[in-house]
Amino acid sequence: MPEGPEVRRYAQSLAAILDGEELLDVAARTREAKAWLEIHKAQVVGQRVQSVRSRGKNLIVRLENEIFFHSHLMMWGRWQIVTKNRIENETDNQEPSRDRRERARLETPAGWAILLSAPVFGIGRGDAMEQIEHLKTLGPDALPYSDEPPFDETEFLSRLHSAENSARAIGAALLDQRIVCGLGNYLRAEILFECRIDPFKLVEELSSDERDLLCREIPRITSFAHACGGVTVPDEIRARMKTDETLVYALGREYGNRHWVFRRTNLPCLNCDSPIRQFRQPTWNDDEGERTRIIYFCPACQNTKVELPEIRKKKAKSTPE
Repeated sequence: MPEGPEVRRYAQSLAAILDGEELLDVAARTREAKAWLEIHKAQVVGQRVQSVRSRGKNLIVRLENEIFFHSHLMMWGRWQIVTKNRIENETDNQEPSRDRRERARLETPAGWAILLSAPVFGIGRGDAMEQIEHLKTLGPDALPYSDEPPFDETEFLSRLHSAENSARAIGAALLDQRIVCGLGNYLRAEILFECRIDPFKLVEELSSDERDLLCREIPRITSFAHACGGVTVPDEIRARMKTDETLVYALGREYGNRHWVFRRTNLPCLNCDSPIRQFRQPTWNDDEGERTRIIYFCPACQNTKVELPEIRKKKAKSTPE
């Protein structure tokens, strides 16, 4: 699932062809947005885009007449940007073909923004942060914009240590968008590793030093991941992983050389050489039952107390005599 840094990069790419531009056409295939456009499309076409911004994992496009578009990429969604030449009669300005995965399409004189495979695309009027129910509940953004106040540590700690969250494991709590928005599976694993915090430690058991570390590392690591295309390790560590075959599953592959612990199961910890482990951690209970997510961690560096199965060793291949 795209996390805060990935959605922010989409917002920046979309802004390049949407910000300040007039909307020439809008189409949607999600049920409610499609029905809205059938009645109100004239209120959208011809309007200029005022801003394109992300809020956690949500992306909001605001128009000059207070209409907004809201999207959430969920697990598989992505935005495709196709720019125009801006020279009349150029063949490369032809409209991109339609794709069965398409959920929405915005056209301006600068190009097309096409939403693929995302189940959430809505249209409304007013302040999206107030009109959309779940946006009203979001916690502080782990990746605030430079023209906004910095990460709100006080609000984060207040939500984290509320009565409903104090008995939750910190690894589960960091996935709750009502506590801090923008974090997903890779960021929570990397943040907890950098803080040397056991993912299974209860929120109420956190020390003051650990709380301070979380307040510092959440915005720092999220900002680093945004700047580095989702990478969370510094250049010198990544250089090691690109040349040492014991640190990755396969040299030369992008997969496995981007993070400290995320998706590095059974590989050596880059800090202490102990094997990185994974465990399916309960994260949520609702009407559908208990939900779990895989958490990655170093049991030694993070002083993890959870009981782990033995690491299975690969069987040596037999060779004919």
